[in-house]
Amino acid sequence: MQLNQLYGIFGRKHDLLETRNIYIEDLDEFVSTRLIKSIVPINDEIITLLMHKNIKEDIILKLNSELVVNLTNHYSLVKANVAIASAVTAYARIHMITFKTEASCVYSDTDSVFTSNKLAGKFIGSELGLMKDELNGLTIKEAYFLGIKKYGYQYLDENNKLVTKSTFSGIEKNSLTFDEIIKLSQGDQLVKEIPLRFYKSFQSLSITIDSTHVTIRRSLDKPLINNLYLPLHLESTNLEIEKSWFLKYLKRKFKKYIKHLGKFIKS
Repeated sequence: MQLNQLYGIFGRKHDLLETRNIYIEDLDEFVSTRLIKSIVPINDEIITLLMHKNIKEDIILKLNSELVVNLTNHYSLVKANVAIASAVTAYARIHMITFKTEASCVYSDTDSVFTSNKLAGKFIGSELGLMKDELNGLTIKEAYFLGIKKYGYQYLDENNKLVTKSTFSGIEKNSLTFDEIIKLSQGDQLVKEIPLRFYKSFQSLSITIDSTHVTIRRSLDKPLINNLYLPLHLESTNLEIEKSWFLKYLKRKFKKYIKHLGKFIKS
């Protein structure tokens, strides 16, 4: 728990969003000097602005040069330290590497592993730092691993009853049938209903509950070749490319709200 908290606190991004309620008549001042992410109308007089903060200075200078404007940057101290956050995740990887490098490992996550061989007793227990046998000695009959946090399996319980378990990001745990898991493994897409989802409204200052639908599919980010996942487009992690994308995004946002400034003020 303490390591998780360290990771969460020190691994935060420095980029922030500032929320401010303003009168519509003052919008032109903010649009011309601040980088606005979104504008939410509240009533005929007031709107809510979500504005970027802590943008890198070279990005601000480039925007001012290319758009011939005078955008200002606003800073707030973020007590983050990537080195500490990285050390926490590295410690977890060091602990898990013993299991991940075994030929019998078919899937692993932050603190769990699926293996075709039984783990030695010294690794299993209820004490902190030991692995827990989630099936209490039972064996998985068939399983499909389709990406990060996308998998499903079947096993026979103590009464010889076939049990299906599934984990798929975006939907409720154990909500897939085994036939659906097989279809996903074959490249199919499934549309699942989420019956309870919360929606907030700045205009009415209310929260409503409604159903929605999500489309799920197997992950194609890392093709599985010879039981090894190969990352695609590794060069896209380059910081210059990421900065270039963010610069284009901010430029589009600025042009959008300059263009629609008259509409907000008239309304």
